[in-house]
Amino acid sequence: MRLLVHLVGAWVAAEAASGRYPRPVAVGLAMLVSRLGPPTIAATLLTLAVKRLHEGGAFDTMLAPPRRRAPDRRGQSAS
Repeated sequence: MRLLVHLVGAWVAAEAASGRYPRPVAVGLAMLVSRLGPPTIAATLLTLAVKRLHEGGAFDTMLAPPRRRAPDRRGQSAS
């Protein structure tokens, strides 16, 4: 149950940090999440880092379908 609370807190903190909520709401949420302690802060930082990498295109090659190679035609003779 504690893990669930920390993960939800990290998700709320990440959403607040991304600008989803107005500033007064984000500050209030940040104050509540800060009471959860270091595990939530670590999960929040990890979430933000992965989100930035995803926005930067770091995972595009992993998510893209593999390219098929063209057949090698060098072995065929031109007659």
